[in-house]
Amino acid sequence: MAPEPAPRPRPYWHVDAKWISGLLLTFVLGLTLVVYGLVQVTAEKPAVDTLSMAMAVSLSGKGLDDETEIAEMRLRLAASPTGEIQPFPGLTLTIREEDFAGMTGRQARLSFFRKLAEPIYRQGGEGLAELASDAETRAAVSQGVGVASFLSLKTHLLLQRAFTILLIVCVALALPLIYFSFRFGRLASPGCVLVVASLPGAALLAFFGWAFRPPPATPSPEAGMTERLGALAAEIVPPLAQLLARTFLYALAFGVVLIFLSLVGALVFHRRRPAQDSQHEAGPPSTERPDSPDAGKP
Repeated sequence: MAPEPAPRPRPYWHVDAKWISGLLLTFVLGLTLVVYGLVQVTAEKPAVDTLSMAMAVSLSGKGLDDETEIAEMRLRLAASPTGEIQPFPGLTLTIREEDFAGMTGRQARLSFFRKLAEPIYRQGGEGLAELASDAETRAAVSQGVGVASFLSLKTHLLLQRAFTILLIVCVALALPLIYFSFRFGRLASPGCVLVVASLPGAALLAFFGWAFRPPPATPSPEAGMTERLGALAAEIVPPLAQLLARTFLYALAFGVVLIFLSLVGALVFHRRRPAQDSQHEAGPPSTERPDSPDAGKP
């Protein structure tokens, strides 16, 4: 029986093309994961929650859990003939007793500042300016949003477009990576890219989530800027880090699964191949019956 022809060696440029596309994909995929994480952070619920928490921590001199300011506000509401008050002069934002009935101090503050955060998210400084009762206040608040304008619907839509473009580039780079890989490398190569692109981000975000827990003690009214920034970071960073880390951890887990499947497939393939080779060397099975009269005759 004639031996089977040996498989042709792979062209060297296939290996080069695989490495080039893999390195480019690793960089672009890492950027894509970052942008997708920011898309999630700037979605309405997490963005409004973050803005509400930032304003509540910054503007609550005695801390989020203090009840004295809420008690004073309830006294003002009880004395009001209309049953509502405007806590910020110049803003047409009103609150009533039923707005925070049965809430703790923290819950009441977050519920109140959410009324400011929602227009900022939807329209930026212009949304907050619409609550102003005069032109001077309107001009002041429209320019005073600052960094908070990043957590807005406009930013969310821009990040969504950037993510779509980056995702298309990732697919365009993944196709040659898979094509120029060999056998089970078509699973291992994208798996390695996923692991390398996601592992640094997952580790860094996990560290941030751990480093800012537990929250430090509530700063006193006489606390300096450092203590107030520490309290603000302790309230905001862990939930945002957890939300961002989820994207990187999913990508990391998917990469590990692909690598594991490629290893299992390669192991099964190499175990079956020696058995097939030995079967070919032994030749085709004999069709002669053992009890035939011609059995064993030359």
